[in-house]
Amino acid sequence: MKYLIAVMVLLLVILIASLWVGHGSYPAKWQLESEIAEIKQSNQKQTDLNRQIRAELEDAQSGNAAVEERARSELGMIRSKETFYEVILDTRDEGQQLPKVKAAEEIVEEKSKQILQQ
Repeated sequence: MKYLIAVMVLLLVILIASLWVGHGSYPAKWQLESEIAEIKQSNQKQTDLNRQIRAELEDAQSGNAAVEERARSELGMIRSKETFYEVILDTRDEGQQLPKVKAAEEIVEEKSKQILQQ
């Protein structure tokens, strides 16, 4: 009877130890759960990016309005016979003067003069 109790206690200790050490243990399970959460978060970011790219593609295929909007916002392009005004907001004291606003033609002239001087 003593041997049977000793064997049962030994098996109980081995089973409890297997819950905390090795493959299938609680720490391994927790690690896998954290990896799953990271992968789900990464998948969500990729899904959002895919939606955004799909929307941009549909806009680009639908007509010239999206292309024109992108050219205006990212490249600073303007139509012919339009005047582009660059407004610079400044947080200076009230006693100081704000810089003069320049039209696109003036900016182009200044840059062309700078290029010619080089």
